Amino acid sequence: MKYLLRYILVIFALSVTHAAAQPLKIGYVNGLRIEREAAITMQALEQAKKEFAPREQQILDLQKQGQAMQSELEKEGLTMSAADKQAKEKRLAALSQQFAQMQRSYNEDWEVRRREVHARLVTEVNAVIKSIAEAGKFDLIVQQAIFNSPQIDLTELVLKELAKRAATAANPAR
Repeated sequence: MKYLLRYILVIFALSVTHAAAQPLKIGYVNGLRIEREAAITMQALEQAKKEFAPREQQILDLQKQGQAMQSELEKEGLTMSAADKQAKEKRLAALSQQFAQMQRSYNEDWEVRRREVHARLVTEVNAVIKSIAEAGKFDLIVQQAIFNSPQIDLTELVLKELAKRAATAANPAR
């Protein structure tokens, strides 16, 4: 019984040292670079810009209309009757208020869309990182570090995988 207990302890000690001898596999992903260079982000932002272009044009047209009315009021203000001048000033004030409201609404909607795009990117990036970690049998992958060696930088690999997924999403027939 004594020998059996010693034998089990020796086996346990050897297995612990063997497990400790295996190197820790760590990777690093530069999140800011992913945000700037990811094809998915570029596609989503381009799509959002196309979607918001008509509203942006409306705001620009309203701004031009207000500027034209302002310059007309400045040029002809001295020769206009008081009633006409007051009516134009009211129209200009209403136009200015409408412009400010449209611009505020546009900015709020654009910010909401930008956050949606960012949230989708984070979800997609995390899924890609997880698949890379599982395939490469990584023990740890970090996205923020004070220092990282280029040997453990997985950013390029993540960008390539995101580009593949973006191409697949853009061309689903393949």
